[in-house]
Amino acid sequence: MRKLIFAASVSLMLLTSTETFAHAAHCEDSELGDLMKSMKQELKDYVSSFKQSDQAAMQQHLNGLLNDSKQAKKLIPMKYEGQSVASVDIQRYQEGMDELLELLQQLQEAGGDASVIKPALAQIKQHSKDGHKAFRKDCD
Repeated sequence: MRKLIFAASVSLMLLTSTETFAHAAHCEDSELGDLMKSMKQELKDYVSSFKQSDQAAMQQHLNGLLNDSKQAKKLIPMKYEGQSVASVDIQRYQEGMDELLELLQQLQEAGGDASVIKPALAQIKQHSKDGHKAFRKDCD
């Protein structure tokens, strides 16, 4: 009886670990994922620089956000791999990236004007949340 329980336990562990490895391979990091992580860090650094009134650092992080966003627009989310670039889903993704670029442009035009920067940051946060909800692949 103990051998049977042991064998069942080992089988269950092997099945579970195989599923975990399959999940890891299915949701591996991508170039787009790396860009999004970089954008997240640049935005955090921008906000930190804004709070410290460091205009030079704000501009540096904003430039990083703009460059990463332009690159991200050229890539296809994992959720839509295999679809034509002309597909509705990919077109919606690219339109969303254009909207983000417009919001980042508002930050650039704001300079150090907090009355423009704060609402723009709130819009960027909401846009990011909505975009991830719509375009991020669910790997769980």
